[in-house]
Amino acid sequence: MNELPAYLPPPPATAPGDGEGSTCLLVTRDDGLADHVALIAAACGAVLAVERHVPNRWPPGCTLALFGPDTAADGPPGGARIPGILVGFAGDRDELWRVAARDPGVRVAILPEASAWLGEFLGERELHSGHGRVTLFSGASGGTGTTTLAALTGVAAGRRGGRALVVDADPHSRGIWTLFGRPASGGVGWEDLVRSRGQIAPGHLAGILPQVDGTSVLTWTGSRPEPVSGSTVNEVLAAARRSFDVVVVDAGRTAGMDETLGMLADSVLVVASAAVPGPALAYIPAGPDAGVPWRIVVTGNLPTGMDAPRVASAAGLDLLAYLPPTAAVAAASREGRLGSVLARPRIRRLVASLVDWSLPVVPNATGLEQVAS
Repeated sequence: MNELPAYLPPPPATAPGDGEGSTCLLVTRDDGLADHVALIAAACGAVLAVERHVPNRWPPGCTLALFGPDTAADGPPGGARIPGILVGFAGDRDELWRVAARDPGVRVAILPEASAWLGEFLGERELHSGHGRVTLFSGASGGTGTTTLAALTGVAAGRRGGRALVVDADPHSRGIWTLFGRPASGGVGWEDLVRSRGQIAPGHLAGILPQVDGTSVLTWTGSRPEPVSGSTVNEVLAAARRSFDVVVVDAGRTAGMDETLGMLADSVLVVASAAVPGPALAYIPAGPDAGVPWRIVVTGNLPTGMDAPRVASAAGLDLLAYLPPTAAVAAASREGRLGSVLARPRIRRLVASLVDWSLPVVPNATGLEQVAS
């Protein structure tokens, strides 16, 4: 009998946009255990595959393996390294801990006592599954151009060759179609998703949202935005991560930013005005506990004797970029043709650092400097 390692080698990643979430594989011949774990997985939206014997290779997209007491010591497919959990009922406790003792890294879930923990663990993995990168744009104060920069970054990322989505999650927003004019294609908005009350399939989300220059946009389509619950935002971002290469989120003001958004993000960009005194930025959390990298983008005219690094230092954040006021961007925003400014090489160069931060590697990238439209 082989010892069970804490990690097994991952299978090849699923293709971008295939709409599949992470797959949890349960290996057991106990139908009662399989049914119990399946209910837990279904409740948290995780995808579960069940095998009665350890397979020769992992299923496509498998990122977590669960073993029942009857298969825990059989040994996994050779060579892989993905997380493993031993699951069973109270009567299996001694056997599971005996196998787990061979490798301190393996987790043990004794059911039904650990059902809540297992559901939370699977649900958290599902929220963060997928290849896409979620970047939040959050304003340190009003008038910093946060929404404009988020929208421009999303469109620019899409032009690099990746599948991009701009999400309007500012609770005080009245929609961002004024920046783009009307959508180039029909589609749904937050109002429709709030009323649907159904689970959002990743592939379905990519197909129902309107687009601008090939970049999908999720915002309010009407003139009277409705509140969006945290659970709906969670579900949308979890689906978006599995359907898009880059997800750019306008999260509104930093001071009132939803904690859930911060937990789901891969990175956060704080947009601050160069004219705002340092003390006004004191509420920005430097070095967030979750380990998510935060950077600052300074916008606007720099006062005499002030420079962008000093503004960043006052906020306690590392500087990513300084973007001076640009008449072309302001005019394009007012006139509903924001995407058109990317035809200007200078604008593309200014936005390039934001795109690089949001999506370090874009498959089949063409490069901003090679695109003019």
